Amino acid sequence: MTQTNQTISWKEVIAFLSPTGQQQLVDFVRQAREERGAGWLPEIQAEFPTFSWIVELVCTKSPREAVEELQVAYPSLPLWMIESQLTKFHEVLKTEIERKR
Repeated sequence: MTQTNQTISWKEVIAFLSPTGQQQLVDFVRQAREERGAGWLPEIQAEFPTFSWIVELVCTKSPREAVEELQVAYPSLPLWMIESQLTKFHEVLKTEIERKR
C-alpha cells in the first residue's frame, strides 16, 4: 500500500464524496487529460501524491479492496457508513481516468 502522508477528517471525506466534490475530481481529471494530452496521468501523479494514491486505489483495486485499504489507512474514520458511496465513486472515477481523449 502506498501511504499518503496526509491526515483526513470525516468532514473532508464527506465533502469529497458530495456530488460537488465528486464532480470537482472528475472535472480535474478531464481538464488534466485535455490540457496535457497522452502523458497526463504520470504528470499529474508526480505533481499530486495524494491523487496518485487515489488513482492507484481506483485503477488497481476492486471497489471493495479500495475501501478496505482506505479503512486501513484511516482507521479512525467510520468508512463502513459510506461504503456504498465510495464504491459508486470508485466506478465513476475509474471510468473517467481510463477514458480516451
